[in-house]
Amino acid sequence: MGPDQSLFLSASTFDNLQLNRSSIESPSSRIKIPSFLEKRKLFKVIFDGEDLTPDDITDPSFPYMDETAKHAAFENRSRIMDEAQLKMAKSKSRMAVSMKVYATTINLDDIHIDYTLNTEEGIEDYDAGLELAPSAFYLPKMNPITSYPPEIFVILKETQTCFLFDLPCISYEKGTFEAKQVEEENTYYEYITVGKGRNRKMVHEETQTKEKVLQSRHTLAVRPQKRNAIAFASMWDMHDTYALLAMKREEEKKDEMVLYQSVAPTVLRKKNNKAVVIEHRTGKTFESIAATPQFLDAVLLIERVLASLEYGDAQKKFRGLIKIDPLSLDLVYIYSMRPLWTFECEETINRPITSVSFNSYNPNILAVGYGKFAYAENTQGMVCVWCTKNPCEPERLYRFECPVTSVRFSEKNPNWLACGFWNGDVMILDITSYTVKTMAMSNRQTNPCFDPIWVTSWRTEDKDVEYVMTTCEDGRINRFTNTKTHEFLCTPMMRVSTVEGKLKGLETAKNCLKNDVPITRYPAVLSMLWHPTISHVYFAGTAEGCIHKCSTHYLNQHIDVFRAHAGPIYDIQICPFHKHLLATCGADNAVRLWIEGMDEVIMTLLCPSAVYGVAFCPINATIIVCVSGNVLSVWDLRRKNHIPCAEYTFAANVVLTYVSFAKPGDNVFVADTSGRIHTFHLEDTPIPPFYQRIMLDEAIRKALCTRPHMLKQLDKLDKLRNHDIS
Repeated sequence: MGPDQSLFLSASTFDNLQLNRSSIESPSSRIKIPSFLEKRKLFKVIFDGEDLTPDDITDPSFPYMDETAKHAAFENRSRIMDEAQLKMAKSKSRMAVSMKVYATTINLDDIHIDYTLNTEEGIEDYDAGLELAPSAFYLPKMNPITSYPPEIFVILKETQTCFLFDLPCISYEKGTFEAKQVEEENTYYEYITVGKGRNRKMVHEETQTKEKVLQSRHTLAVRPQKRNAIAFASMWDMHDTYALLAMKREEEKKDEMVLYQSVAPTVLRKKNNKAVVIEHRTGKTFESIAATPQFLDAVLLIERVLASLEYGDAQKKFRGLIKIDPLSLDLVYIYSMRPLWTFECEETINRPITSVSFNSYNPNILAVGYGKFAYAENTQGMVCVWCTKNPCEPERLYRFECPVTSVRFSEKNPNWLACGFWNGDVMILDITSYTVKTMAMSNRQTNPCFDPIWVTSWRTEDKDVEYVMTTCEDGRINRFTNTKTHEFLCTPMMRVSTVEGKLKGLETAKNCLKNDVPITRYPAVLSMLWHPTISHVYFAGTAEGCIHKCSTHYLNQHIDVFRAHAGPIYDIQICPFHKHLLATCGADNAVRLWIEGMDEVIMTLLCPSAVYGVAFCPINATIIVCVSGNVLSVWDLRRKNHIPCAEYTFAANVVLTYVSFAKPGDNVFVADTSGRIHTFHLEDTPIPPFYQRIMLDEAIRKALCTRPHMLKQLDKLDKLRNHDIS
């Protein structure tokens, strides 16, 4: 009711209600209890002075029952009441007013039951929901009418005569030409059946007669009824149907065709009968489905989605979506390494990581080689292909009998992965396959190496011919070229010999006098790096601490050599901002910086133990990270070079074997001997300047301030290179 509407009760009505209530409350009262509808008549609806009370819709001459009442003659199940009925029930309980119930008496003899009725009238047929479809040749059937006309007029019309069977007459008038022919045929028939012609010689032979099926009117099938039914075919059903059609193939069955009866059975030629055979699918069990590439691809995508839920914040920070404000007041330069995730699974536990390679096409994909770190270990090899979108499980896993020593992705074919093994074999894997798919494999007839392959590197020649360069424990540097027969052709490029006499570079203690032995020793080539500007030049770091500058144009001889470390050289890197600045690390617990063309070391960074990896930061020219033992060190050349700016210590039972920056520059990957690859985000670093090369030159000159002759050599080299560029 609106705000202007009001409900009024007359004084007499209110007094009657009070009287009724008092009569109910008194136990000796005999006043009749009004029903619910009778009480509703007591209320009046008055709007703007007019009586708008609705009339009663029930006929008072018929007895009735309340909606909430129950009786044996009616159903006993409770009904669900709406809110209005619930409120009314509550009000009735408060008023303690009982309802009127009218009892009925039914005599069973008065009930007539027709036994001829169908007792299954309420049961639906299985296709009762189907609608009768209209015929294609007749008008749709009209619904039956309730009454029929007293007379029906039927109009009969003659239709065209249809001959079902026609037997032509063969009797003709005597004396005609046709009658003479009939008489001759009859005379001949009597001669061969009744006359002397029946005594002719006859031979009984078996013959094959064609079976003919006759059809009578009783065998005619009744036209089937048509019904409207819904049929749904999804994209999956259509895909399965076309896939089943694609499986059809023609199977050739051998059948012997007899040419001559006198020919031996072995000489008989074969006849190929083609029959269409459908290749049945394998059973839809988990074992059969789990081995299919389609299922593995689906699992791969689902694992990436689920991993994004757990590593959502780390993924955003890894891709640079969350950055620290460089103008914040609480920013301090402490070179912190924030852990993001770790690549590990059950198969990689306690398997030393020997090599890591990032895909040239997709930097989110990296291949990891697992082998042995110590010489006395006896382990099997394994290659895992990880993705930064799924740190929980590797997306590819390949097992090998021999330990893996090095892996490297191809730059021309991103799906190819070159692998070197402990026994000297070289293999190219196609990572698009979930199983080991070999694109090329070296053999013992062409590969002279029997020692571990420490470095595998791809190189492209003219005409886009890509080959693999490898370095071996016996000092060999070989080139492997792929062929159409999936075999490698090995070409020896270089064999590094022991350097004798005084060398430029690092000054080491003089060796003791040795007896002259007429043999040649070949040190192991542990590291290799291509020159950034000259395509045919490369650097090779050996186990005796020397770096050989070699060329593919000069076989078995080096261009230049200098001593960089007092022990084996494990890694060589080139600064991305200074193409002539080299960083080497080795077993003498040091990282040394060299400039091409200068004989003396520029800078030496001392570490607590042997350094197995070093990397330049791609976004800050003066930041260098290295791993030595179980310590990760962060250096900043423009701040200090006698101690690192930050150090992070791992578990005491592991040795860090690899370190590298990701392509964005803020993320660091660190590998160890326990089979884990740790991913960190480098934060709290100085803001890199716009001119990175100038800042790096100033840091180098600041370190050479106590060696003026080195500064003069540096100035000459800069003038010479600037002149060549101009």
